[in-house]
Amino acid sequence: MSATQVKQDEQRKSKIMIRAISGAGLFAVFSTCVYLGHLYVCGIVAVSEFLLFQELVKVRYHMYYTTIIEDTIPLFRTTQWMWFCVAIFYTYGDFVTEVIQSNPDLHYYIPYSQYLNTVAFLLYSTTFVLTITTMQTGHIKFQLNQLCWTIVVLCLTVGQMKYIMHNIFNGLFWFTFPFLLVVVNDIMAYVSGITCGRKFI
Repeated sequence: MSATQVKQDEQRKSKIMIRAISGAGLFAVFSTCVYLGHLYVCGIVAVSEFLLFQELVKVRYHMYYTTIIEDTIPLFRTTQWMWFCVAIFYTYGDFVTEVIQSNPDLHYYIPYSQYLNTVAFLLYSTTFVLTITTMQTGHIKFQLNQLCWTIVVLCLTVGQMKYIMHNIFNGLFWFTFPFLLVVVNDIMAYVSGITCGRKFI
C-alpha cells in the first residue's frame, strides 16, 4: 500500500470513530433526559422543533437574501417566525387542553383552556394579515413560494413533532427506540458508504 492509501485509511478510521463517539454522546445525553422524565423529553422535542425550523428556513433565506430579500421585502424573517409561533401555540395549546382535561387535579384550569383556540385564531388572523400587507409588487410570486416553503417546513417540524409529543405519555420506550435506530443508522450509513460505495460506483 502506498503512503496516500495508508493516510486515507487512517482518515476514514478517524471519521468513523468521531461519528461513533459523537453518536454515543448524543445517545447518552438523550438517555439521561429520558431517565429524568417526561418533562425533559418534551423539552428535547421543543428544542428540536425550534432548531429544525431554523435550519430549514435558513436554506432559502441565504439563497435569496442578497438578490431579492435585502431592502425589498420588509419583515421577511419576522413573518416566517410568526407562522412558527402560531403553529407552536396551536399545537401545544391543543396538547395542554388534553392534559388538563385528563388530569382531575388540573380541572380548575378548564375554563381558561377553552380560550386557547380563540387566542390561536387571533394570532393566525394577525399573522395572515401581516403576511399579506408585506407583499411587494414584482416579488409576489417569490413571496408566495416562500410562504409555501414555510408551510412545508411547519408540516415537517411541528406536524410530525405533535404526534411524537402525544405518544411520549404512552410510554418513553416507544420514543427512545426510534432515536437509537437513527443514531445507529447514521453511523452505519457512513460506514457502508465508504466501504461499499466506492467499489460499485
